[in-house]
Amino acid sequence: MKINQLTTLTLSLLLFTACSTKTIKPIENNTSIQSNIGIQPAAIPTIATETADNSSGLGGDFAGNWKLTEFIERMHNQHNFEYAYLYTLFSNARDTNQIVEPCKTSVDSSGNCIVKVKPKGKWDRYRGMFIYDRNINRGVAFWEEHEATLNRAYQEYGVLPEFIIGVLGVETAYGVNFGKKRVIDVLTTKGMLGDRRERFYTKQLEKFLIMTRDSNLDASVLMGSNAGAMGYGQFIASSYLAFAVDFNGDGVTDLWNAEDAIGSIANYFAMNGWKRNLTEVVTRAKYKGNRFKRLKTGFKTKYSQYKLRKKHNITARNKLKYKGPVSLIKLPKYSYDELWFGTHNFRVITTYNHSTFYGMVVYQLGQEVKRKRYGR
Repeated sequence: MKINQLTTLTLSLLLFTACSTKTIKPIENNTSIQSNIGIQPAAIPTIATETADNSSGLGGDFAGNWKLTEFIERMHNQHNFEYAYLYTLFSNARDTNQIVEPCKTSVDSSGNCIVKVKPKGKWDRYRGMFIYDRNINRGVAFWEEHEATLNRAYQEYGVLPEFIIGVLGVETAYGVNFGKKRVIDVLTTKGMLGDRRERFYTKQLEKFLIMTRDSNLDASVLMGSNAGAMGYGQFIASSYLAFAVDFNGDGVTDLWNAEDAIGSIANYFAMNGWKRNLTEVVTRAKYKGNRFKRLKTGFKTKYSQYKLRKKHNITARNKLKYKGPVSLIKLPKYSYDELWFGTHNFRVITTYNHSTFYGMVVYQLGQEVKRKRYGR
């Protein structure tokens, strides 16, 4: 997609400065990402060799935003982005707070969204968002199509296919939903308009611009989640730069490509401490009563199995070969709490998303897909 037409003044500026800039050499074989998400190769920003004029100013939803003006200045000075490119990009960015979300369910006679009745029990509600027949079937089909790549990821990184399958199913339903918002809109809104995590999102915006330039992508069209996450595995920009790999060897790191996504997720886990020989991730525990309130629970907890057994009478339902400290995981259901032990590799899963529920649903979805595919 071409960059939108600039003002007459900016076009004159570009013609004047063209002789003092150096165009980045496009990455070879760079069309796979664009073709996977339906966009054309980017109009690549140039690296400035002289100070550029920024008199064109910001237009659109972020006109007059001093934080963004300072950010543009920093991106020019520290990373050599052209003023003209940045001012055009951000003048066409949208404030996502002003975008009305469509109704995701059916509408009643008054035009209001109909709220579906959710199952009782906090864990049941969360689990039901990801583990259902259609998603399990998608996982089986994805596994069958990409079995060789999943097996190669296991050989190289030590991560069994079911855990990669679990992540892909939770994050994007195996590519069904890459996200419906432009990443540039999300990151600019959250970074520049007073979000409680504005420093985090400003940093992601910086990384996003570097990422798109390095990968020859059009920053104005890439779609992602409500938090600006991208591709099959929903990597944020900093994770994209730190952990994404070109797993199919075509010279492009493309997280909208299933092979690169599989390798990148496996690499992420490996670099965050995944233990190849530790196949046990969680196991169900037993305790007296229906509700568990005696000890702190969550993915951050670490308890000696010996002390849990001797002092609190909490034991694994099935023998656990893993002898290290376990996380104590509580899953609140409608009439009782399930209790689980999580091993070291469970805690590695939660580095992907800092949530006990997330770690458990990734594990359980992967197991459900595995059972459906292999009948066990």
